[in-house]
Amino acid sequence: MRATNTQANNQEVLFQKLGNTWYVFTEIGTEMVYSVLPTGMDPRTTKLELCDVIEKHLKKVAKHSRRSSEAAA
Repeated sequence: MRATNTQANNQEVLFQKLGNTWYVFTEIGTEMVYSVLPTGMDPRTTKLELCDVIEKHLKKVAKHSRRSSEAAA
């Protein structure tokens, strides 16, 4: 399932279900970032205004991922 955020910078988001778990994937900068959706959240039935929330969450995940990899180096 694919959704597009209609803000000024059209951000594509891919939702993928693996087993009973939904994941959201997007590209931020040059990095592919993914995260597990909260338990019980189904993108087919959840209003896509939550894409804003998801996008902010994925940016935080990307920042955390960069910090972790920089600290390990």
